[in-house]
Amino acid sequence: MAYTKPNTATSATTVSATDVQGNFDALKTYLHDGISGSDLKSSAPWVDVQHIQQPLVDPYLGLQHGVTGWQGGQDSGGPLVRATFTSSFMTGAKAGSKEWIPVPQTAIKFQLRQSATLIFHYQWELVAGPDDGFSTGSGGLPAEEDRVVYIAPYFGGVQSTRGTNMPKISVAAQETVNNRGGWNNTQKSPDLTYERIGFGSKDGTLVRSLSAGEYVVGMCSFSEVDRVAILNWSVAIEAWYV
Repeated sequence: MAYTKPNTATSATTVSATDVQGNFDALKTYLHDGISGSDLKSSAPWVDVQHIQQPLVDPYLGLQHGVTGWQGGQDSGGPLVRATFTSSFMTGAKAGSKEWIPVPQTAIKFQLRQSATLIFHYQWELVAGPDDGFSTGSGGLPAEEDRVVYIAPYFGGVQSTRGTNMPKISVAAQETVNNRGGWNNTQKSPDLTYERIGFGSKDGTLVRSLSAGEYVVGMCSFSEVDRVAILNWSVAIEAWYV
């Protein structure tokens, strides 16, 4: 049946905030749960089911899927920092390998029902090291002053970040140099380590045309530095069906 407001007013009626809110609540219920076919214009219709269908929301992942596509994301925001990490222990750099790995907590998994255009937004801020005197002599690692960590966006599953895919990923990567010597340098200037060595940040956007299927997008890393804290980060997707 058509929407009927529960509270009406005449020219002599004092408007009540409670009554106005009641009308809003009733309209909200009607628009989300009460529209029937008889309420819609039948001649030259301009509205279809897809215009009023509610999206499926996954609050845990921060994603919602509607008839037009996906949107959502996750970040390390809030009153406290929810840091994530990467390390040479995780990437296998100690053994001399070039293995990219996903950065924990930063991936989003979703399924496209048909071809879509995807926009992937990403951002990170990290501190690397110091590895001063740490893991000295470990096989496969360069000297402390030459160690770097790379962070990059990736598409696909874990396997797409490994081995032969490394050169392709590193094009979009941000390199951060190991902060050898610690963070207590009192001689602050743009030319000294306190200001720039060991700190990295980047944000960007990637666009892809994708066919139907299951996808994972997130961030990956290759590290020659043992201790890397990713303090602030965010990943978000917008995907609409074509």
